[in-house]
Amino acid sequence: MATKAFPTSSSEHFELLRKPPVLALPTTLLFIVSMAGIATIWYLALNAVIPLLAGTIANGLITYLLFSVIHDAAHKSLSSVGWINETIGAIGLFFLFPYAPMVLLRWVHNKHHTHTNGPMDPDRFEHESPWWQIPLRWTFFDGAYIWYFIKHGQNVRRKHGSELIVFYSLLALLFAAALYFGFGWELLMLWFVPSRITLLIIAIVFVILPHHPAIIAQEEDPYMATTMRFGWEWLLNPLLVYQNYHLIHHLWPEIPFYRMHKAYFLKYDEINAQRIPRQKAFSLKPENYDEHFAVRRELDLAQGKGSPA
Repeated sequence: MATKAFPTSSSEHFELLRKPPVLALPTTLLFIVSMAGIATIWYLALNAVIPLLAGTIANGLITYLLFSVIHDAAHKSLSSVGWINETIGAIGLFFLFPYAPMVLLRWVHNKHHTHTNGPMDPDRFEHESPWWQIPLRWTFFDGAYIWYFIKHGQNVRRKHGSELIVFYSLLALLFAAALYFGFGWELLMLWFVPSRITLLIIAIVFVILPHHPAIIAQEEDPYMATTMRFGWEWLLNPLLVYQNYHLIHHLWPEIPFYRMHKAYFLKYDEINAQRIPRQKAFSLKPENYDEHFAVRRELDLAQGKGSPA
């Protein structure tokens, strides 16, 4: 059956939003702008036009935007053409987490979607951080993800073992060459430290704010496991790269980030009939914050765990 150029119903329109485009132009544009920005910063810093510290901060902010490209590629929503999706995603990933190939990132991230807020959610590492460990945990959570993969990703390692060995061998050679030719300090200041800045922003935008207080798991109530943020959309849409609609992403992760607001309005009645966590503009807690704990007590009692202290 030929796909209609224009949907004739809201349900048909919604299904079109779920289909990956041949090439997501907003995502591709974000990729081009981010990569051009990173290349420019490297050129300026290596030629002493700008201080290395300025390059560190600039690259940290630019690669935050690049993460949305990687994120959509991990969900195969950047392009319906497999090699295009994987190539763009892999290039972006190399400049943010070169030690985490797409097969690893995709597997760990899908575990987050399956077990959101539950004990097997890899993001528990950030959510359970004591306040005094936040600067360390939120900037080094990539290490926790790799450890999660080592502990639980045996099947993936068996399936992609040869691919991972080749990838890490080439990566080790590349890093060794950079150090041998005297670019160790530049590598630290223009890649590693910026990646810590990016991780901190990702932890806030993708992990903490969209799931706080993170005590209702996806399998327990998918509408309470992730928040929606309302107000100041003119600013928060670009600033959060549409993650103020993060609940939409968890309900339908195949929808590209720039379509999430459209999906919300098409599913407006269905979503707002649920007990969704609603955050206003710049608030940290959802409006029904206390309800989360009431529901948690009910769930624990129903599961025979007793009332939490």
